[in-house]
Amino acid sequence: MQDEIAVLIIEDEDFWVRSLSSNLDSFGFRIAGSASDLPSAVQALSECTYDIVLLDIHLGGRESGIELGHIIHGKHQKPFIYITASYDAATAQAAIKAHPSAYLTKPLNPSTLFATIQTALLNFASRATAQPGKEPDSVDSFFVKQGDKYKKIFWKDVVGLRSEKNYTGVLNAVDGTTSFLRSTLPKTLRYLVPEHLQDRFIQINRAEAVQLSFIQEFAKDEVRTPLGNFAVTESYLRNLKEKLRILG
Repeated sequence: MQDEIAVLIIEDEDFWVRSLSSNLDSFGFRIAGSASDLPSAVQALSECTYDIVLLDIHLGGRESGIELGHIIHGKHQKPFIYITASYDAATAQAAIKAHPSAYLTKPLNPSTLFATIQTALLNFASRATAQPGKEPDSVDSFFVKQGDKYKKIFWKDVVGLRSEKNYTGVLNAVDGTTSFLRSTLPKTLRYLVPEHLQDRFIQINRAEAVQLSFIQEFAKDEVRTPLGNFAVTESYLRNLKEKLRILG
């Protein structure tokens, strides 16, 4: 299994720290640490090992998050996501100057959280500054961490998904490799695959799903894809035939 993307949480409300930690863990991210005020945040930014920061823009009831954003961007050169329940025009303009990679609005939606982190990594890689009010519902690609690098995978290139206990193996048509997401297969299909692409993936047995566009042949109890054959069990057969528009 490859390394997990590590997230540092800077948030002053215990409820949101617990909520974020739970959702991040369930989607396969590692919690690098947390901080609840400006001094502890500055220390955590210097001492923790992390890939991305979730940062409350109104830390301590003030706009300490703006100051921290400048520190993260200028000194640490890491992507960060501003979290807020609301912000006025002046705060929004101040936030832009700190160069955040994405925004999240409370209350948080689990699938939006995953998509936003992926968007932030993409924006940071392309040196793009996110604009307030533009929160992604889904993204067409995701990153997996491999050592000190991040591999970008497009969902359109995913031949199939395979359950590996608490992980989902992602079979990539581009290079024939399998990467792993720390998420169960049902959760991956429901939350991680973008909503507008979910109808392209179909589960064919208890442990596997394939993308319909990669099915080259269907015969009896298996489908053939560029990365090998997948077994189709009886309970999933009818749905597969309907998706492939096979009569009888």
